[in-house]
Amino acid sequence: MTRFLFDALTPKQARIAAVLFQEGARRGVEIVITCRDYMHLADMLRIYGVPHNCFGKYGMTPYEKLVFGIERQRQLAEVAKEVDGMLSFPSPDAARVVFGLGKPIVILNDTPHATHVNRLTLPLSEALVAPSAIPREAWAAYCPKRIVEFDGVFEYMWISRFVPDENAIRRLRLRRGEYVVFRPEETHASYYRWDLATLRLRLVEEFRRRGYVVVNVPRYPDQIIDGVVNLTEAVDHLQLAYFSAGVVTGGATMATEAALLGVPALSYFPGDYYIDMYLQKIGAPFFRCRDLDSCLAAVGEMLKMGRRSAPKLEDPTTVILETAMGVLTR
Repeated sequence: MTRFLFDALTPKQARIAAVLFQEGARRGVEIVITCRDYMHLADMLRIYGVPHNCFGKYGMTPYEKLVFGIERQRQLAEVAKEVDGMLSFPSPDAARVVFGLGKPIVILNDTPHATHVNRLTLPLSEALVAPSAIPREAWAAYCPKRIVEFDGVFEYMWISRFVPDENAIRRLRLRRGEYVVFRPEETHASYYRWDLATLRLRLVEEFRRRGYVVVNVPRYPDQIIDGVVNLTEAVDHLQLAYFSAGVVTGGATMATEAALLGVPALSYFPGDYYIDMYLQKIGAPFFRCRDLDSCLAAVGEMLKMGRRSAPKLEDPTTVILETAMGVLTR
C-alpha cells in the first residue's frame, strides 16, 4: 500500500486529512496523519475516528515557531522515513523532513497570502493542488513546479459528506436558529498583522443585543469571551453552523463551511480572499466587511437573508489522490 504523510496543523486540515484517509483506503492509499498541540485539532481527528499521532507545540512568537518547529522535525523524521511521500497542506516542518529524505511532496493550498509557510514549502513540492478561483499568478512568487486546479473549494470535501444531527446542538443546550457562531481571527499566525479584537467584541455585543446566544469557538486561550458560550473542546462545527442563525469569523474556513451549507456567513478578515469572491459569484450567502460600520450593515443583511439552498461544487478528493499517486510515477 502506498503511504503519504499528512501533517495536519489546523482543524480544517484535520478534516481534509480525515476525508483523504477514508477515501484513500478504498484506493490502496494510506494517509499517515500527524498533528501538533493546537486547540480543537486532535479533537477533530477523534470525531472522525481516524488514527493520528500528535506531538510538538504551536509557537506563538517567531522564536517559538522556529524552536518548536526544529524539535518537531526530529519526531517527524521517524514517521516520514516510513512513507512514500508527503500529501498535505503547507507544513514547513514536514516538508523539510520529507524533502531531506528525497521523497516527493504534493501541497494542497488555498491561501496565497500566507507567505511564510508558502515560501518554505511550495518550492520543494512536485505539485500544488489549488482551487481554480485563485489566479495562477498568485502562486508565481513561490515557484511551484506544477499547479493542478479544481473548480470548487477544499471545504466541499466534508460538506458534501455532511449529515445533520440536531442532537449535537441539543447536547449543548442550544436551539435551532437562536444562536450565532463566532470564530475569532488567526491573531498568532505568522502572516497576521492586524488587531481586530475590538471589532470582534463589538460584533458579539451586536448579536447579543439582537437576542441571539453567541457561541464562541476560540483559536487560542486568549480569545475566550466573558458572558458567551465558549467551546474550548471540539464539537462538530458543521453541526453548530448548520443549525445556527449565522456564522461570523475573522478568518475564512468556518464562514466558507456555513455558506456551503446555505447558512449566512460573515468574514471580517481585513485582507482579500479569492475564495470569498468565488463564493459570492456562485450565490452562496457569504458576506464581507472591513470596519465597524460595514460589519454592522452586513449583520443586518445576513440575518434578513436567512438560509439559502446549498450550492453544488466539484469534490477535489479524486483530483488530490490521483495527483499524489502521479508524482510517484513521474
